[in-house]
Amino acid sequence: MASEQLHLEDAKKLYRKAVEEFEIAREKNDRIFLCDACAKGWLSAIEATYALLVKKGVKEEELHRTDWGRRRMVYRYVEKELEWLYFSLRDNLHIECYYERSLDFDEVQIRLDDLKYYIEKIEEGRR
Repeated sequence: MASEQLHLEDAKKLYRKAVEEFEIAREKNDRIFLCDACAKGWLSAIEATYALLVKKGVKEEELHRTDWGRRRMVYRYVEKELEWLYFSLRDNLHIECYYERSLDFDEVQIRLDDLKYYIEKIEEGRR
């Protein structure tokens, strides 16, 4: 299986895990589970981004595994709509929810919907 497809499959698996943890968090009104859902959501966004970068011609061994490196590659290779989505997901799921713990359940639901859209747009670009 191609590298791009592997990253996309991982992105979808992580997205499903994020949604599962989000549902548990909401049911239990548990903000720790909410942070875990955001962490998995952010990891899903990273994997989807790797799939997109590989699709754009970046070799697997050239993918940056740091936040700084990914940001540079996104600025360089990714079209505006997906660039904005990437940075929105980073700011909201990774920073505001996971680190700052400042997002509520409704906001996280919106961001997970954004993540689903991000993955779908990347997958559409493969066809």
